[in-house]
Amino acid sequence: MFKKLAVACVGLVGLSLQAAEVQTFENQYGKVEVPVAPECVVSLHDFSLTIQLFELGVQPCGSVARKRLWSDPIFRGVQHRFNTESLTYVGSHKSPDEEAIAVLEPDLIVGLSYQSKFKDKLDQIAPVVILPTKVKTIKEWARQLAELTGKSARFEDQQKEYDWIISEFKRLVPEPEKITVTTLEIYEDNFQLIGRGGLDEVIADMGLGRPQGYLDAKKGINYSLERISDMDADIIIDTYEPMLDSREDTEDFRNSAQWKNLFAVKNDQFLYLNRSRYGDSMGGLIGSAYLLLSHVAERDFKKQ
Repeated sequence: MFKKLAVACVGLVGLSLQAAEVQTFENQYGKVEVPVAPECVVSLHDFSLTIQLFELGVQPCGSVARKRLWSDPIFRGVQHRFNTESLTYVGSHKSPDEEAIAVLEPDLIVGLSYQSKFKDKLDQIAPVVILPTKVKTIKEWARQLAELTGKSARFEDQQKEYDWIISEFKRLVPEPEKITVTTLEIYEDNFQLIGRGGLDEVIADMGLGRPQGYLDAKKGINYSLERISDMDADIIIDTYEPMLDSREDTEDFRNSAQWKNLFAVKNDQFLYLNRSRYGDSMGGLIGSAYLLLSHVAERDFKKQ
């Protein structure tokens, strides 16, 4: 992703880049002059970029977070794993606080694909790199982030561990495509087809199958309880968010006759996982892969 290396005095994009050694980073969103060794990185998404930065050994100086009125910010998937005392809150992922970011004098800002609309304004503070999180796998964009921050060696260690889990799963499960899995997210009276923490990517890499109803359905839209039987599978996986009380809020859904009549539920093959345990990062892929290795490859279960 890097095309050239140069030493430059940059006066137009942030004082922190003056006389800094820079290089050109290039991906599908264009070319950006970035520092070779960034000292203050601001992340525009806690559940993916901030986690991955910490996993790579980069301590970001600022990050967006989830925050309720009159409460402290919650860096999802991060603060239970890493020390965030020196991490500054810079707004939400939908509305980053430009003033809070500017005060930090960052030398690099990283964001997700849907945040490209903020790039022009934030470019006046520091170089902004947008990563292709919507069109690339976690493995692909995490590799770009590692190259961007000079942490490729750490990324390769993560990739090696993940590859081993996938190979071990396939060794233990010779025909994974015959096992069907549905990943969803239940709300009070409806659900969506979502696999948090890289679950959908892990399922694809393991070669596990999907029920026909899942394959025919659209992602990113709400379905009513009446459609839940179409998604029945050998294994069903949902995730809950502790800070949103989602376990309590969805109790009626999970107590319904339609839910209890599902094959996976009746046979105790419904997995209900803490959503913040693993984020959308390489560590999330590794953690989710270990969970599926244990719950699918290393136990006996029934198939429809």
